[in-house]
Amino acid sequence: MKHQVIIPQFLGNESVKNYIPRIVKIQKGDAITFINTDNEAHHLYFIRIDPDQTNIEALDEKLYLNSGEAKEIVFNHNYKRIDYVCKIHKGELNSIVIFTEDYKNMSNTQRLKYLRKRYNIKIPDLSIYIDGNR
Repeated sequence: MKHQVIIPQFLGNESVKNYIPRIVKIQKGDAITFINTDNEAHHLYFIRIDPDQTNIEALDEKLYLNSGEAKEIVFNHNYKRIDYVCKIHKGELNSIVIFTEDYKNMSNTQRLKYLRKRYNIKIPDLSIYIDGNR
């Protein structure tokens, strides 16, 4: 499956600079096309994130995008989460979540539980109502 990430044009005074979408949910082997709509170039580095902080590593994938450019990367990793940052613009941090099972067939509660492991999300007690379980 193919996905897109748009690098928007940022205003100089913005402190939070996230791409659209900030978190991309993919399956292993999916392709992501990065589209730079900003007036500036972006140099993306991809980092494998592991719950064990000693297992964080920079991946071989790097992506340099000039203004108006689009490039595609296929992610064939078994990693559960990859973050990526812009080397030029340090405040730009975004994520890729790689699902090991087909997330389209998962219930909302299953997705929340899956993401909770990757992002340390606390699921409220009201989550039992998400899928109409009551």
